[in-house]
Amino acid sequence: MNSTRKMIARVGALTLALAMVLALPIASAAGLAQKTITVSTGVDLVVDGVDVIPTDVNGKPVETFLYNGTTYVPIRAITQIFGKGISWDGTTGTVYIGEQPGAHQWLLDVCPPYQTDEYDAPTTVTMAGQKYPHCFSFRRSDNFALFNLNAAYNTLEFDLGHIDGEDMYTATLNIYLDGELSFSLDLDPEMLPTHYSVPLYGALQMKIEIVGVWLYNYALANVEVH
Repeated sequence: MNSTRKMIARVGALTLALAMVLALPIASAAGLAQKTITVSTGVDLVVDGVDVIPTDVNGKPVETFLYNGTTYVPIRAITQIFGKGISWDGTTGTVYIGEQPGAHQWLLDVCPPYQTDEYDAPTTVTMAGQKYPHCFSFRRSDNFALFNLNAAYNTLEFDLGHIDGEDMYTATLNIYLDGELSFSLDLDPEMLPTHYSVPLYGALQMKIEIVGVWLYNYALANVEVH
């Protein structure tokens, strides 16, 4: 790729309605304003040696450009490159990249355990080389956590895997609803993190336990209820 073309292939006047983030009408967001500017267009975008053509939500190519010495790239292209979701709140005029506040009901936020035994809730854990938030684990065998669900939830979802660097013991995860075993899973230390969805049936109480492991080496992450 020609370096001159890579920086600026052509110069043209481009009228931009900066309020049109995500192609939504300006009337939907208070406080946004329009501004007409002249920019340099034709900037090529290359990520890790691969040409990237930014597109809008409908797949239509969107220009990148230079303005006052700064390169501007459509925000949707950036989120696609880094594997993040994107959403728009027209009421507040806010673009959310990744998690949107209030979009999830994390179990430990809305319903923390009222009784535990050798329970640990780190900020993140690393499983298969990736960091996972909203997690908890147990330090020894036959440890548990009790949650008062108060019949408010229908589904429990979580990612489950072996914590990197911990001992390679097998174990079993059990989930009890109102005293009855509802979900049981044999755990292998070589398993990759896997996502699970467990019906809660409007249960009042939930007990989660790990059995058959001497040191904490498995974790539940991204644990949410709905």
